[in-house]
Amino acid sequence: MPGFIARADIEVDASLEKVWETITRHASDVNFGATVESDWKPGSTVVWRGVWEGKPFVDSGEVIEAVAPHRLVLTHTSGADPAAGGTSEKDDAGEAEESASASGSVHRLTYELSGSGAGTRIEFWQDGNATPPAAVQAEHNWVQHLKAVKERAER
Repeated sequence: MPGFIARADIEVDASLEKVWETITRHASDVNFGATVESDWKPGSTVVWRGVWEGKPFVDSGEVIEAVAPHRLVLTHTSGADPAAGGTSEKDDAGEAEESASASGSVHRLTYELSGSGAGTRIEFWQDGNATPPAAVQAEHNWVQHLKAVKERAER
């Protein structure tokens, strides 16, 4: 997927398995208030449902790769809530896009987990950002996401 890449990383004082479980099984606890539904198997759908700036949204994607507990690759498409009659105008980092990209833009989200013993490093990137400022904004938001993962995994 073309575009500019947003990157974020964090060290977590928890095992690889606990971090993987947080990103997948507890995804709704760490994704900007959205409810996240998936079985996290390659080829499966991922659905994010929530409210952003007072407007309901339903975003979708697909699990491209899931190698527990080391690598998770998803697509994400900002979508519409048919019941609400509107479209999502936020990017997958939970922020309004500052670019020309419209609803329906596709991003690839990649989590790489590494470590041993009690510690895990998460490296994350999102491609498909339309402009450098959009990538910078996405990086800021994904840092917040990874902080939520860290907080949840370290409990």
